[in-house]
Amino acid sequence: MTTLYLTEPGTTVQYQNNNLTVKQNNQSRCLRMAELDLVVVMPGVQLSSVVLSHLLDQGVETLFLKQNGQFRGRLQGSFATNPEIRLAQYRCVDTPLGLDLARSLMLSKVRNQRALLQRRNRDTQGRITELTEVVDLLAAYTTGFQRIDTPITRNAIMGIEGICARVYYQALRHWFPEDWGFTGRNRQPPRDPINALLSWGYGVLASRMFVVCVQAGFDPYIGFFHAIEPYRPNLVLDLMEEFRPVVVDQAVIAMIQAGTISPEDFEPAPDGEGIWLGALGKKLFLAELERQLTKVLLYPPQDRRLSVSQIMLEQARWVGRCLVSQNLDYEGFGLK
Repeated sequence: MTTLYLTEPGTTVQYQNNNLTVKQNNQSRCLRMAELDLVVVMPGVQLSSVVLSHLLDQGVETLFLKQNGQFRGRLQGSFATNPEIRLAQYRCVDTPLGLDLARSLMLSKVRNQRALLQRRNRDTQGRITELTEVVDLLAAYTTGFQRIDTPITRNAIMGIEGICARVYYQALRHWFPEDWGFTGRNRQPPRDPINALLSWGYGVLASRMFVVCVQAGFDPYIGFFHAIEPYRPNLVLDLMEEFRPVVVDQAVIAMIQAGTISPEDFEPAPDGEGIWLGALGKKLFLAELERQLTKVLLYPPQDRRLSVSQIMLEQARWVGRCLVSQNLDYEGFGLK
C-alpha cells in the first residue's frame, strides 16, 4: 500500500494528467495517482475540487485527521457492500454470540499486551520484579477469558479489561528511560510525551480501522464490546483493540529505543493543558506507524505472509463470517 501523508499547513494539492502536484513552501513534487492507495490529510491542507473528484472516481481512500490525530472523516464514494453482513451485525448485538466475540477481542488484546511485556522481561532476564509479576498476572487473566463455557456479562469483560490495561501501562514504563516521565496511561489531555504518542497513534489506528470496517461490510458504529455508545464508532474501537499493542505500542517503543524522537519534538497544547506532538514529531511518528502497518508477518489462518494492514482487514472479514454463520470460531491475531 502506498500512502501519501499531507501534514504541513499551507500545503496545496492539484491534479493534472493523472498526477497529483503537491506544493509546499515554494517547492512542488508530483505523484502518480495510479500508485496511491491511501491519502491522509491533516488540518490546513487544501485539496482542489478536481483532486477530490479524482480521488473519489479512482477509489483512493482519503482520510482526514484532526490536529490531535483523531479521526475527522473520510471521502465516501460508491462502494460494494454485502447487506447480509450488516444485518448479521445488528442481530448479534446484545446476544451471547456478541458477548463472546467481545470477550475474544479483549482476550487477544491482553495476550498481545502480555507478549510485549514478556519481550522486555526476557531482555532484562527477569530482574525487574514488577514486570515479571504483571506478565504472570496477565497470563492468569487470559486464562480466565478463555473459559468460554462460562457466561459473561459486558460489565465483567470491561472490569477485567480495565484491570489488565492499568497494570499493563504501569509495567510498560520499563520499556522507556525514566527521564521520559512515563508512569502509566493518562489522556484527555496526555500529560507526558509517551502518552501524547500513544493517544496520537491510537487516533491514527482508529482512522485506519474505520476504513477496514467499511471495506469488510460493517456499520462502524455498532459494536460488541463498546456496544452502542452514541456518536462513537464502536465497532472500530472493538476491532482495533488487538492491534493497539501490535501497531501503536510497538511503534512508540521502536522510536524511543532508536532515539528517532526526543522530548524537544513535543510542545504544550494550545490551551496550556497537556502535551502535543510537534510538527516534526508527527512526521516521524507517522513514518514509524506506516512502517509497522506495512510490516509483513506470517498470518497463520491462511498460512501466508501479509502486511499488518492486510491482516487487519482479514481479521475483520473473519468477524463478519462468524456473525453470518452464527458460529464463533474467531481467533485474535497474536504477537510472537
